[in-house]
Amino acid sequence: MLTTEESRYWNRRYLELYPQTLGKQTMKKLILIFALSLVPIVATADYAIRGEGNFTCPDYVSARQTNNAKLYSSISWVQGFITGVNYQNALPEDSDSFIGRDLAAASLVTWLENYCRSNPQDYLADAAEALVAELKGKD
Repeated sequence: MLTTEESRYWNRRYLELYPQTLGKQTMKKLILIFALSLVPIVATADYAIRGEGNFTCPDYVSARQTNNAKLYSSISWVQGFITGVNYQNALPEDSDSFIGRDLAAASLVTWLENYCRSNPQDYLADAAEALVAELKGKD
């Protein structure tokens, strides 16, 4: 085992031989990179998706084209999702939340179709999240 003095000597010697490696600036950068890697860039939460939220965007577009029962259950699911968001937002200290209160059903159908055509890899739940985010920005 090296003494403290020996350790300092070899550290100085190493830096003299290899000044570009592990200098103070480099070490500070490494520490900063490590610290930043511990902080999430985007906070996301997982949640269980039940019912029509698992409907794929291509399936929604197909239901829209054929105007079948899946279309109506999907619309109802998204309206319920928005209601759930409003409920959660209104819980703290009797606050109010009216996200999407003026959104007509026909506008919802069109918005969902446009979103799903642009994002065929997504699910109806993803579309509902994007819709809520857009509606929040308008309030």
